[in-house]
Amino acid sequence: MQNLIIPSVVRSLHNIFTSIWIGGMLVMVITFLPTIRKEIKDIGLQGAVIDKIMNRHSKWVYVGIVVLAGTGMLMARLSGQTSGLFNFSSPYTTILSIKHILVILITVIAIIRSIAFKNAASGKDKSKKKLSMALLMVNTLLGTVILVLSSIITVIS
Repeated sequence: MQNLIIPSVVRSLHNIFTSIWIGGMLVMVITFLPTIRKEIKDIGLQGAVIDKIMNRHSKWVYVGIVVLAGTGMLMARLSGQTSGLFNFSSPYTTILSIKHILVILITVIAIIRSIAFKNAASGKDKSKKKLSMALLMVNTLLGTVILVLSSIITVIS
C-alpha cells in the first residue's frame, strides 16, 4: 500500500495556503472592502483600516508563495504526470502549465502591490488607490480562475 501521509500533508499544506491567499483576496473584495466603505464614514480611517488588513495579509501571502512553490513541486513529482514546468503535451499538463503561468502572474502582481502600493488606501493619491484596487480585482479574478483550473486538474487526473 502506498504511503498516504506525505502526499496528504503536502496537498493539505498546498490547500491551506491557497485558501489563505486566494480566499483572503475573495473575502477582501466581497466582504471587507464593501463593509469598511459602508460602515466607516471617515475616508482616512477607511484607508488606514484597509492598509492594516492588506499589510497583515501580505505577510501570509509571502509565506504562502514559498509554501505553494515547494508543495506544488512536490505534488507534481508525486503525481508522476508532469515533465517540467511548462509542458503542453496532454490536457493535464496543458492545464497545469496555464495554471503555472497565472500563478507567476498573480505572484508578480502581489509583490508589486505590496511594494509599490503599500499604504495606498490611506494615501492622498487617488490614482494610486484606484490602480491598487484594480490590481486587487485582477488578482482576485485570476486567483479564482486558478481554483477552477485546479478543480479541472483534479477531475482529469
